Amino acid sequence: MNKTILPFLLLLAPALSLGAEESFWTEDVWKNPDRGFLFYGEKKPDESKDPKEFETVEELKFEAQKRLNVAVMNPTESNLKAYLEINTLMLEKSTQFAQRWKETLWANPGFDHTVVHPNANFAQVALKDEAKSEKEDILKQLSSRAGLVILVQAGCSFCSLMAPVIQRLQQETGIEALAISIKGDVSSEWPGAKPNNGIVKRLMTLSGSVPTVTPAIFLVDRQGKEAHLIASGALSLEDLKDRLVQASGLTRSTNSTIQTLPRL
Repeated sequence: MNKTILPFLLLLAPALSLGAEESFWTEDVWKNPDRGFLFYGEKKPDESKDPKEFETVEELKFEAQKRLNVAVMNPTESNLKAYLEINTLMLEKSTQFAQRWKETLWANPGFDHTVVHPNANFAQVALKDEAKSEKEDILKQLSSRAGLVILVQAGCSFCSLMAPVIQRLQQETGIEALAISIKGDVSSEWPGAKPNNGIVKRLMTLSGSVPTVTPAIFLVDRQGKEAHLIASGALSLEDLKDRLVQASGLTRSTNSTIQTLPRL
Protein backbone atom coordinates (compact mmCIF):
# COMPACT_ATOMS: atom_id res chain seq x y z
CA MET A 1 0.00 0.00 0.00
CA ASN A 2 1.18 3.46 -0.84
CA LYS A 3 2.67 5.00 2.29
CA THR A 4 1.13 8.40 1.47
CA ILE A 5 -2.40 6.98 1.53
CA LEU A 6 -2.06 5.16 4.87
CA PRO A 7 -2.26 8.24 7.14
CA PHE A 8 -5.34 9.44 5.26
CA LEU A 9 -7.11 6.10 5.76
CA LEU A 10 -6.28 6.15 9.45
CA LEU A 11 -7.91 9.57 9.78
CA LEU A 12 -10.94 8.45 7.79
CA ALA A 13 -11.51 5.25 9.78
CA PRO A 14 -13.40 6.81 12.75
CA ALA A 15 -15.83 8.55 10.45
CA LEU A 16 -16.46 5.38 8.46
CA SER A 17 -17.05 3.38 11.65
CA LEU A 18 -20.10 5.55 12.41
CA GLY A 19 -21.89 4.01 9.43
CA ALA A 20 -25.44 5.25 9.06
CA GLU A 21 -25.30 6.74 12.56
CA GLU A 22 -25.20 10.54 12.53
CA SER A 23 -22.00 12.06 13.82
CA PHE A 24 -21.96 14.19 17.00
CA TRP A 25 -20.40 16.94 14.92
CA THR A 26 -22.93 16.85 12.10
CA GLU A 27 -26.27 16.18 13.87
CA ASP A 28 -28.81 18.96 14.42
CA VAL A 29 -28.20 20.32 17.94
CA TRP A 30 -31.95 20.88 18.46
CA LYS A 31 -32.94 17.25 17.83
CA ASN A 32 -31.33 15.80 20.93
CA PRO A 33 -32.17 17.40 24.30
CA ASP A 34 -29.33 15.50 25.98
CA ARG A 35 -26.71 16.83 23.60
CA GLY A 36 -24.30 19.34 25.06
CA PHE A 37 -22.88 22.31 23.19
CA LEU A 38 -19.45 22.45 24.82
CA PHE A 39 -18.85 18.82 25.72
CA TYR A 40 -19.02 15.50 23.98
CA GLY A 41 -22.58 14.78 24.95
CA GLU A 42 -22.09 11.89 27.32
CA LYS A 43 -25.49 11.17 28.81
CA LYS A 44 -25.43 11.30 32.59
CA PRO A 45 -27.14 8.47 34.41
CA ASP A 46 -30.61 9.33 35.72
CA GLU A 47 -29.98 9.51 39.43
CA SER A 48 -33.32 9.48 41.29
CA LYS A 49 -33.14 11.69 44.32
CA ASP A 50 -34.85 10.71 47.55
CA PRO A 51 -37.95 12.98 47.76
CA LYS A 52 -37.20 13.68 51.42
CA GLU A 53 -33.97 15.37 50.32
CA PHE A 54 -35.78 18.04 48.29
CA GLU A 55 -35.35 21.49 49.77
CA THR A 56 -37.89 23.51 47.78
CA VAL A 57 -41.53 23.15 46.81
CA GLU A 58 -40.58 23.61 43.17
CA GLU A 59 -38.29 20.56 43.27
CA LEU A 60 -40.98 18.46 44.91
CA LYS A 61 -43.67 19.54 42.42
CA PHE A 62 -41.36 18.94 39.46
CA GLU A 63 -40.48 15.43 40.62
CA ALA A 64 -44.12 14.62 41.37
CA GLN A 65 -45.23 15.75 37.91
CA LYS A 66 -42.43 13.78 36.28
CA ARG A 67 -43.37 10.59 38.11
CA LEU A 68 -47.05 11.13 37.35
CA ASN A 69 -46.33 11.53 33.65
CA VAL A 70 -44.33 8.31 33.63
CA ALA A 71 -47.02 6.42 35.56
CA VAL A 72 -49.81 7.61 33.26
CA MET A 73 -47.96 6.68 30.08
CA ASN A 74 -46.62 3.41 31.49
CA PRO A 75 -48.71 2.32 34.51
CA THR A 76 -46.50 -0.45 35.79
CA GLU A 77 -46.49 -1.31 39.46
CA SER A 78 -43.04 0.19 39.96
CA ASN A 79 -44.00 3.46 38.23
CA LEU A 80 -47.20 3.74 40.23
CA LYS A 81 -45.37 3.02 43.48
CA ALA A 82 -42.83 5.71 42.62
CA TYR A 83 -45.59 8.27 42.16
CA LEU A 84 -47.50 7.12 45.26
CA GLU A 85 -44.34 7.55 47.30
CA ILE A 86 -43.97 11.21 46.44
CA ASN A 87 -47.72 11.85 46.57
CA THR A 88 -47.83 10.46 50.11
CA LEU A 89 -44.97 12.73 51.08
CA MET A 90 -46.81 15.78 49.72
CA LEU A 91 -49.97 14.82 51.64
CA GLU A 92 -47.94 14.51 54.84
CA LYS A 93 -46.39 17.93 54.31
CA SER A 94 -49.82 19.41 53.55
CA THR A 95 -51.20 17.96 56.80
CA GLN A 96 -48.27 19.30 58.78
CA PHE A 97 -48.68 22.73 57.22
CA ALA A 98 -52.42 22.83 57.97
CA GLN A 99 -51.86 21.83 61.59
CA ARG A 100 -49.13 24.41 62.14
CA TRP A 101 -51.32 27.03 60.41
CA LYS A 102 -54.12 26.45 62.93
CA GLU A 103 -51.77 26.46 65.90
CA THR A 104 -50.21 29.72 64.72
CA LEU A 105 -53.63 31.34 64.33
CA TRP A 106 -54.61 30.26 67.83
CA ALA A 107 -51.48 31.90 69.21
CA ASN A 108 -51.94 35.03 67.05
CA PRO A 109 -55.70 35.85 67.12
CA GLY A 110 -55.12 39.18 65.40
CA PHE A 111 -54.76 37.22 62.14
CA ASP A 112 -57.75 34.94 62.78
CA HIS A 113 -60.91 36.04 60.93
CA THR A 114 -63.11 33.68 62.97
CA VAL A 115 -62.32 35.54 66.19
CA VAL A 116 -64.70 38.38 65.26
CA HIS A 117 -66.72 36.28 62.80
CA PRO A 118 -67.21 33.03 64.74
CA ASN A 119 -68.41 29.86 63.05
CA ALA A 120 -70.38 28.71 66.10
CA ASN A 121 -74.11 28.81 65.32
CA PHE A 122 -75.16 30.23 68.71
CA ALA A 123 -72.63 33.07 68.33
CA GLN A 124 -73.84 33.89 64.82
CA VAL A 125 -77.45 34.06 66.03
CA ALA A 126 -76.46 36.39 68.89
CA LEU A 127 -74.46 38.64 66.55
CA LYS A 128 -77.35 38.83 64.07
CA ASP A 129 -79.73 39.85 66.87
CA GLU A 130 -77.22 42.47 67.99
CA ALA A 131 -76.82 43.80 64.44
CA LYS A 132 -80.60 44.01 64.03
CA SER A 133 -80.95 45.97 67.27
CA GLU A 134 -78.14 48.30 66.25
CA LYS A 135 -79.78 48.86 62.86
CA GLU A 136 -83.04 49.88 64.52
CA ASP A 137 -81.21 52.33 66.79
CA ILE A 138 -79.39 53.92 63.83
CA LEU A 139 -82.63 54.29 61.85
CA LYS A 140 -84.30 56.03 64.80
CA GLN A 141 -81.36 58.43 65.07
CA LEU A 142 -81.53 59.00 61.32
CA SER A 143 -85.22 59.89 61.48
CA SER A 144 -84.37 63.00 63.50
CA ARG A 145 -81.65 64.09 61.07
CA ALA A 146 -82.97 63.31 57.60
CA GLY A 147 -85.95 62.24 55.53
CA LEU A 148 -86.75 60.66 52.19
CA VAL A 149 -87.75 62.34 48.96
CA ILE A 150 -89.20 59.86 46.46
CA LEU A 151 -89.67 60.61 42.79
CA VAL A 152 -92.71 58.80 41.37
CA GLN A 153 -94.92 58.91 38.30
CA ALA A 154 -98.30 57.52 37.24
CA GLY A 155 -98.26 54.20 35.38
CA CYS A 156 -95.03 53.11 37.06
CA SER A 157 -95.35 49.50 38.27
CA PHE A 158 -92.33 49.76 40.58
CA CYS A 159 -93.84 52.90 42.15
CA SER A 160 -96.99 50.93 42.98
CA LEU A 161 -94.94 48.10 44.48
CA MET A 162 -92.82 50.41 46.64
CA ALA A 163 -95.70 52.41 48.14
CA PRO A 164 -96.47 49.84 50.90
CA VAL A 165 -92.74 49.33 51.53
CA ILE A 166 -92.26 53.04 52.25
CA GLN A 167 -95.35 53.06 54.47
CA ARG A 168 -93.97 50.13 56.47
CA LEU A 169 -90.58 51.88 56.76
CA GLN A 170 -92.24 54.98 58.16
CA GLN A 171 -94.22 52.96 60.69
CA GLU A 172 -91.16 51.07 61.96
CA THR A 173 -88.56 53.84 61.97
CA GLY A 174 -90.42 57.16 62.05
CA ILE A 175 -88.53 58.41 58.98
CA GLU A 176 -90.62 60.97 57.09
CA ALA A 177 -91.10 60.59 53.33
CA LEU A 178 -92.20 63.08 50.71
CA ALA A 179 -93.31 61.88 47.28
CA ILE A 180 -92.73 64.08 44.22
CA SER A 181 -94.64 63.41 41.02
CA ILE A 182 -92.17 64.27 38.27
CA LYS A 183 -94.90 64.69 35.63
CA GLY A 184 -97.49 66.34 37.83
CA ASP A 185 -99.87 63.39 37.61
CA VAL A 186 -100.77 61.72 40.90
CA SER A 187 -101.24 57.95 41.15
CA SER A 188 -103.65 56.35 43.58
CA GLU A 189 -100.79 54.69 45.48
CA TRP A 190 -99.21 58.08 46.22
CA PRO A 191 -102.19 60.35 46.92
CA GLY A 192 -100.06 62.85 48.80
CA ALA A 193 -97.47 63.30 46.06
CA LYS A 194 -96.47 66.92 45.35
CA PRO A 195 -95.78 68.36 41.89
CA ASN A 196 -92.20 69.01 40.85
CA ASN A 197 -91.37 72.63 41.63
CA GLY A 198 -87.69 72.38 40.76
CA ILE A 199 -86.81 69.99 43.54
CA VAL A 200 -85.82 67.23 41.10
CA LYS A 201 -83.09 69.39 39.59
CA ARG A 202 -81.89 70.41 43.05
CA LEU A 203 -81.75 66.80 44.20
CA MET A 204 -79.62 65.88 41.19
CA THR A 205 -77.32 68.82 41.87
CA LEU A 206 -76.87 68.01 45.55
CA SER A 207 -76.40 64.27 45.04
CA GLY A 208 -74.45 64.35 41.80
CA SER A 209 -76.70 61.51 40.60
CA VAL A 210 -79.17 61.33 37.74
CA PRO A 211 -82.00 58.83 38.38
CA THR A 212 -83.08 56.75 35.40
CA VAL A 213 -85.80 54.57 36.95
CA THR A 214 -88.69 55.44 39.27
CA PRO A 215 -89.24 55.37 42.08
CA ALA A 216 -85.97 57.15 42.85
CA ILE A 217 -85.37 57.41 46.60
CA PHE A 218 -83.18 60.21 47.95
CA LEU A 219 -81.97 60.57 51.53
CA VAL A 220 -82.01 64.30 52.32
CA ASP A 221 -80.83 66.05 55.49
CA ARG A 222 -83.33 68.28 57.24
CA GLN A 223 -81.38 71.44 56.30
CA GLY A 224 -81.68 70.52 52.64
CA LYS A 225 -77.93 70.83 52.08
CA GLU A 226 -77.12 67.18 51.34
CA ALA A 227 -78.84 64.51 49.30
CA HIS A 228 -77.92 60.93 48.38
CA LEU A 229 -79.63 58.73 45.82
CA ILE A 230 -79.85 55.42 47.72
CA ALA A 231 -82.27 53.36 45.64
CA SER A 232 -84.00 53.13 42.27
CA GLY A 233 -86.76 50.77 41.28
CA ALA A 234 -88.10 48.07 43.58
CA LEU A 235 -86.27 46.58 46.58
CA SER A 236 -87.20 44.89 49.83
CA LEU A 237 -87.75 46.68 53.11
CA GLU A 238 -84.62 45.14 54.65
CA ASP A 239 -82.48 46.13 51.67
CA LEU A 240 -83.79 49.68 51.93
CA LYS A 241 -83.00 49.74 55.67
CA ASP A 242 -79.48 48.47 55.03
CA ARG A 243 -78.86 51.21 52.46
CA LEU A 244 -80.18 53.87 54.82
CA VAL A 245 -77.89 52.64 57.61
CA GLN A 246 -74.91 52.63 55.26
CA ALA A 247 -75.66 56.11 53.95
CA SER A 248 -76.22 57.48 57.47
CA GLY A 249 -72.56 57.29 58.44
CA LEU A 250 -73.64 56.11 61.91
CA THR A 251 -72.46 52.53 61.57
CA ARG A 252 -69.96 51.13 64.02
CA SER A 253 -67.17 48.66 63.30
CA THR A 254 -68.20 45.04 62.85
CA ASN A 255 -68.97 43.25 66.12
CA SER A 256 -67.91 46.34 68.08
CA THR A 257 -69.18 44.88 71.36
CA ILE A 258 -66.48 42.21 71.38
CA GLN A 259 -64.12 43.10 74.21
CA THR A 260 -60.35 42.88 73.88
CA LEU A 261 -57.77 42.37 76.57
CA PRO A 262 -55.82 45.43 77.67
CA ARG A 263 -52.18 45.55 76.64
CA LEU A 264 -50.23 43.68 79.30
